Amino acid sequence: MRSGNRNISSETIELEIYKTFEKFKNQRNVRTSDFLKEFNITSFCTKKYRKIKFPYDSLIKLILFQQLKGIKFQTQVIKYLKKHPKEKYRLGFSQTPDQTMISYFLKHTIDNETKEQIDFIVFKIMEISEKFNILFDVKTLEPELPQKETKERNQRLLKNDKTKEICRLFKKRFAPFINLNLKNNTLYKKNQFIDLLIHMGMTKDFAENGSKTYKELRGERNPDADTLLYHLKNYTDTKDIHRMFTTLFEIVWEMTRKINLFDIRKHYDVAIDFTEWYFYGDRGAPMIMGKEPDRGTTKCYKFATINIVETGKRFTLLALPVGPFDTKEEVLRKMLGYVLERIKIRRLYVDRGFCDSNAIKVFKSLHLKYLMPATKISTVKEVMEVTTAPRIVTDFVMKDVTFNLVIIEEELKDGTIEKRAFATNEEYNENDVNLAERLFDLYGRRWGIETSYRVKKHSYLPKTTSKNYLIRLFYFMFSVLLYNLWILADILIWLALFGVVKEDHLLTSKLFGTVLYTVDPGG
Repeated sequence: MRSGNRNISSETIELEIYKTFEKFKNQRNVRTSDFLKEFNITSFCTKKYRKIKFPYDSLIKLILFQQLKGIKFQTQVIKYLKKHPKEKYRLGFSQTPDQTMISYFLKHTIDNETKEQIDFIVFKIMEISEKFNILFDVKTLEPELPQKETKERNQRLLKNDKTKEICRLFKKRFAPFINLNLKNNTLYKKNQFIDLLIHMGMTKDFAENGSKTYKELRGERNPDADTLLYHLKNYTDTKDIHRMFTTLFEIVWEMTRKINLFDIRKHYDVAIDFTEWYFYGDRGAPMIMGKEPDRGTTKCYKFATINIVETGKRFTLLALPVGPFDTKEEVLRKMLGYVLERIKIRRLYVDRGFCDSNAIKVFKSLHLKYLMPATKISTVKEVMEVTTAPRIVTDFVMKDVTFNLVIIEEELKDGTIEKRAFATNEEYNENDVNLAERLFDLYGRRWGIETSYRVKKHSYLPKTTSKNYLIRLFYFMFSVLLYNLWILADILIWLALFGVVKEDHLLTSKLFGTVLYTVDPGG
């Protein structure tokens, strides 16, 4: 790389960036202007610069500042400097340069090689900031005091402003950790790919058509389908994708802790479930699982998720890809072990598919309380036929495990009565007149995980016919991330407006997604 008549290697520039980051290594959030104040760019100085009254290094830093902040236009960066004089002084200006001077500097003073160096510096600063886990210009999330009672219109305006603020923060906080295999000479920026992915999920569209409709809506250049898929195909291992998104889920969890959303002393209900993504290709393709015939196929991709199912706090804590060689017990131990390191579990809800001896052994070994519909094996059917409801059969035997079999009655919509059976290791009283209602209410919490699947599939999951499993895995995990961000954004808005979190959503998943991919994350 060259600047003017000087030979400057990329290694020299990268070393200087590392030296600057070392000065901030004990900080999580750093102002862009503070970083650039410490960043030594004397190697850019040229003897030919004599035409503009502002220092050369300050103007170079101003260009870096504009790109790092994501500010599109020179008029906007000028307004920003006038509004934030302290940051202007950190960049080395006593006065604010006007647009004419900035344009002249870009067009007539610095050459193309210097511009390439500037792009390289911006790319490296963002890349290295991920390694140091440093965020630029991002305020730490803190619980806010609710606003005083205001008119409905003012609340609506406040909600809209708060949504934009939160989406800007999310983009700055999470984008650096999403690896899209981009190089420093990539034509498009990372956020352009992310925005396209959000648009594809919200419109339930394929990459080909989604990229075209996105261009029509935004009226600007954006990655086409081939470019997006090219970068996604550069993944080589499912572990890399899963590790990346697990890190992103961890960041969401860290944010919830900062606003004291979960008390480490309390216990919380969780639910585990499998979800299927139907597949119509070759049965021998990687990670394909068999399934019951449905919608013209007996093949699918399968994923497991574990959710908190508390009111208003239904986060997906972990999502796992499930392959043909993964056992149910292994998946359960991974998910439950992961969650138990973060919260205490009050009760676990699972569906009938987990009612077997191997799964119950896992629950027992982890000392978990559980509730699930009983599998209608022959012995369960016999008991249901000969006993009246409500009835509790203690120490019911299934192979080499025991549990309590709770038989109750449910009145269907047509007025008929049907018996139901639940498997649990908790004690219930069959003389409790509200036993059936109590169990249905408890197990009804598991539907929170079903709701989360609907949001992920119908609001944030792009369509694809690709047989490349890595693309499918990325799409699914990306939809889980967007779902978690939506839940967190909704909680933050509840706290800002009312100081409490309730069941209903103040922010719809569609509005959140729209604001997220249209908002400018810059200054």
